[in-house]
Amino acid sequence: MVRLSRPFAEVLARPVRGRRVVLVTDEGSRLTVGLRAALVAAGGVWVVTDGAGALRDGLTGAPYADVDAAALPVEQQPRGTTPPVVADAQGTTAQLTVDLTVLHRASHDTSLGGPVEALAAAVGDAVPTRWGESEPLQHRWDRWVLTQHARHAAPDTVRVVVEGDRLSATVTARVTEHGIEETTSLTVEVLAGEDGAVDLDAASERLTAALAQLARTSLPTFALVVAREGEPDRSVRAVTYPPPNPLALLIGAPSVKRLGLDASGLDAERPVVVVGRPRLPGFVVPLGDSATSGWTALHRTLDAVGPERMSTLVAPPLLQAWEDDLREFDLLHESDLPDGPGADRPEGDDAAADADAPDDDEDGAPGAP
Repeated sequence: MVRLSRPFAEVLARPVRGRRVVLVTDEGSRLTVGLRAALVAAGGVWVVTDGAGALRDGLTGAPYADVDAAALPVEQQPRGTTPPVVADAQGTTAQLTVDLTVLHRASHDTSLGGPVEALAAAVGDAVPTRWGESEPLQHRWDRWVLTQHARHAAPDTVRVVVEGDRLSATVTARVTEHGIEETTSLTVEVLAGEDGAVDLDAASERLTAALAQLARTSLPTFALVVAREGEPDRSVRAVTYPPPNPLALLIGAPSVKRLGLDASGLDAERPVVVVGRPRLPGFVVPLGDSATSGWTALHRTLDAVGPERMSTLVAPPLLQAWEDDLREFDLLHESDLPDGPGADRPEGDDAAADADAPDDDEDGAPGAP
């Protein structure tokens, strides 16, 4: 197992121009979730050498002539080379992964790590137990300590690794004077039932419901849920895994607002579920399930939104659009208001009173259109 050691984490955190960090291992090595995430984020590459001395990319299988060739920027890599045949993965388990970005107010009571807890519990009562910026992880799971760590590191971006029973995740936090952008990438094993069968669809439904609840209580921008087969410890080997299957896409309220979206315009194959608060709706777009590939539905939805328009809202760091939304919306304390004319938040003293009012969680989120 190759881990994200402190020296390697420091190397990956340094900006490199014109070259890429190259990690070279043999075919039997595997990378932790934390190392893989940090390597990809740094634009690095994992090079695997086989018994004959041939080199290939450990994640994509693309061949390399030598280590120097692997270090070249992606745009300078040779094209059209046939990748080698790579062995299939063995002994995998069913897993759900979710990539989610949530915006927070720059308030003293803002706490990071909530999405990890909520989503892991939804899939199968999984609980995070430890976290750290390098491996082995040194800190007991504590959301308050994690949040203070991110605040003290500002304006630098913080990326931490989270582990627990049956779960692995990375949490990235960018803190600015306008707010905090928290990105969670979580992988959770789906346990088999008493009959020994894995009910992937039931786990996906629970996860989607958890995303809908997060849309009511916080400000998510996007989330993508994917089913995959992976290693029991969530590490990655230089083998061929079965293709992943996208199951659901969450388009949060800020994205809906900025892109001017409505459910009928998403060209979805299945009914779109409206989530969040009535005046700040988001959409959950069902894509696939255990028996159906979701790739076609995902591409149709992205094409309907517009890939170029979408990319302007997902590129880090915090964008002006998000900063405007963080100033305008106060979802943590704002009471539900009806949609339509006259539903704007009041100004002056009335607005302050409204912000201090407790949340009314009895109304619930609207259902499918």
